[in-house]
Amino acid sequence: MLYINHSKKCSMDNTIIRKYDIRGVVGRDLQISDGYEIGRKFGQTAANVCVGYDSRIDSPSIEKELIRGLILSGANVIRVGLCSSPMLYAATMNADLGIMITASHNPRKYNGFKFFSSKKVYSDQEMKEIIGSTIKNSTKIGSLINTNIYSEYVNILKNVLKNNTTQKLKIAWDFGNSPTIVRYIEKVLPSHIHIITNNSIDGTFPLHDPDPIEEKNLAQLIDIVKKDKCDLGIALDGDGDRVRLIDNKGNVVSNDHLFMIFAREVLAEHPKSKVIANVKMSMKVHDFVSKLGGQVITCATGHSLVKKKMVKEEAKFAGELSGHFFFSELGFDDGLYSAVKVINILLKKNQSLSEAIEDLPKLYITHEVKIVVKDEKKFQIIESIKETLKQQNIVFSELDGIKVTDDKGWWLLRVSNTQNCITARCEGNTLEDFELTKKVLFYYIDELKLYI
Repeated sequence: MLYINHSKKCSMDNTIIRKYDIRGVVGRDLQISDGYEIGRKFGQTAANVCVGYDSRIDSPSIEKELIRGLILSGANVIRVGLCSSPMLYAATMNADLGIMITASHNPRKYNGFKFFSSKKVYSDQEMKEIIGSTIKNSTKIGSLINTNIYSEYVNILKNVLKNNTTQKLKIAWDFGNSPTIVRYIEKVLPSHIHIITNNSIDGTFPLHDPDPIEEKNLAQLIDIVKKDKCDLGIALDGDGDRVRLIDNKGNVVSNDHLFMIFAREVLAEHPKSKVIANVKMSMKVHDFVSKLGGQVITCATGHSLVKKKMVKEEAKFAGELSGHFFFSELGFDDGLYSAVKVINILLKKNQSLSEAIEDLPKLYITHEVKIVVKDEKKFQIIESIKETLKQQNIVFSELDGIKVTDDKGWWLLRVSNTQNCITARCEGNTLEDFELTKKVLFYYIDELKLYI
């Protein structure tokens, strides 16, 4: 019997443990060796662990350390290899735990870990408890097998298409130099024309950061849609779980509107069902869903928080402004699955994406505004503004940061859990209400800057 003694406490920088994942700058607050420690600690909690990694430069080195730690703790490792987060999630459905090495949409200098289980959702507190635990004496060595999830994942996507049609779409794709099933896209969507950019796997992200929510990163895709007269453009983030759309006129589609498109389809199939929307979504989403007979439940931001709420409420669909969309039949968020869903809807309705948007309520709402602050100060700043509002007798929700709602609209300030910034957004019932609400929001943004 092999007996290994590696008893020790956590040596990781705990500041990289975020609300729903682990993320930091490699070489500064996240080290390659952290993979080993995470493997040793999480390997004590799960018998079978799926491991995948994204296209970032340091991901293969971190994967090697993670797998070493898992095996030494006795866990059996199913190595998925280079993949998107949804591909790793799909592989994990029959395992105890999935660990994805990724920093999602963050710039190239970042990396981190996402944890997935079909049985539970990992909170920051649970991650801290596991990582803070002592490495126990090992009496066995785990095993390692390699698996190929590509065919299974392609079939998941192909099953989304319900409509046999001869209609041919011209689709522009920006894969953001990240690992997706780009080489198989014609198997998923045969008979359509695909124009693909940034399809080489490159962790330096040479043309733009892998964050499609930042509209500057969509400029290249918009140009392709306009130049090649595409029916739509689709952009995915660094690990493939977020999506952003460009319509046939070259306009960026609001994810508030995309939520409505999905909710309408879900409620047609599951009348009177619940859907989950994060706190940043438009209030028009609530009105729209109510008129369709559904119920919107508001949730704090964060893919793991939304997932947990979705399970608790037995909701059929959930979405976040950031482009994470969850469908109950899938069990996790997937940008590519969401994109194929949109294509299926357009084919079914024989409608362009711009026509689909024209059918939806007009929005008087800002983009998400980001104010860069030091990570260690961002929570303190929000608490200071809360005290100011209390002194002014202004009522606000603390579900996720600060949200003030009145008869004209709402405004929001909240801490980003993945970046060193505070995010802001506001909405008005009418254009006039919007302008007034925006003035109030930017008054508090100016106040916020006093604390920076």
